[in-house]
Amino acid sequence: MRRPAWSPAAWLATVLALTLACAAAVIAFNAWVDPFQHYHLSTRFPPRFYTLHHRWIDPGLARNGVYDVALSGSSIMENTRNDVIAAACGGPAVNLSMPAMSAAEQRLILEVALRSRRLRRAIVVLDFNEFAGAPDARQEVAGPLPRYLYDDNPLNDLPYVLSWDILRRSWSIVRDARDAEFRTDVAAPWYWAPRKTFGRAVVLDGLDLARLNARFQQPARTLDGMRASFERNILPLLARYPDTRFDLVWPPYSILVWLDFAQRDQLELTLAFKRDVAAATRALPNVHVHDLQAEASITHDLHRYTDIYHFDAAVNDWMIRTICKGSDAPSADPAARETALRAQVARVATPEGLAAVVGRADAPAGAPQRNTQAR
Repeated sequence: MRRPAWSPAAWLATVLALTLACAAAVIAFNAWVDPFQHYHLSTRFPPRFYTLHHRWIDPGLARNGVYDVALSGSSIMENTRNDVIAAACGGPAVNLSMPAMSAAEQRLILEVALRSRRLRRAIVVLDFNEFAGAPDARQEVAGPLPRYLYDDNPLNDLPYVLSWDILRRSWSIVRDARDAEFRTDVAAPWYWAPRKTFGRAVVLDGLDLARLNARFQQPARTLDGMRASFERNILPLLARYPDTRFDLVWPPYSILVWLDFAQRDQLELTLAFKRDVAAATRALPNVHVHDLQAEASITHDLHRYTDIYHFDAAVNDWMIRTICKGSDAPSADPAARETALRAQVARVATPEGLAAVVGRADAPAGAPQRNTQAR
């Protein structure tokens, strides 16, 4: 007996139903596995902290984690363990660092944490380069930013739960496939120190001491632009959450970073920006500024670094102890800190001073190279 032919309407309805059923299955599977911990912390499967997916995973950690102390910073802070923060600061902690972080991204992740709970303490490590460009500018090297993961609207989560890439991640987790680089240590999700070599020889390898930025290509900054970015991204949070203690931290880059600033005519605007931040926050009792950038015992010891910016995990631990416990605390006088730093930069800009840092008698003069375009 001949089967009746399907009408176009019936065929279309069947295809639509199958499509919706497949989409619903993908949504349910991705939400159940939740590879980036957007809806819940990983319990069904060991957590995976993918090396290149900080911006996807951090908002879930901020929303679902158990903590009352949050650390926000760039890649220099990724080697800070949550248990080290907890021990020093007296409460459960989470590290929400992300590489090549912009000021706008720092605001976004802090907003998630502050909306999600009563945050007792926020350690906010400030990088000068994050304030380069327009207030909402990002570095292209950072890759895409999934902004929909940073709000509280579940209706715009379709790019997450209906994504083919997320489906592949979910399937890999269920199969326990090792097809990407990740960590599983919830106490140190972003820890990269074991993959790096530290030491003066590593820092100096291929480095042009007369043109330090030739390797790093950090953007030029303007004082007005940095002020605008700070006032747009960081300052409003400090005032909006008076019950949260904010520790603003200037991290201990190696002294070669400051020599680079001098070479590019960025030194004065950088120091002026630090003074502006101090002035803008002075009337806020919940804000404390920690300047660790003149600690010569660290910043002049290149054996502690893997490049001129990134220090070893022992320095991360020292920073947290200094901030939260006050042990080995530097002078609180910002003018004295600036004076000390200026003297250090002036010293390393001489052949003798630079030779003392790099351990080479033939070190070239590090005197500033004028660059009017960097103003």
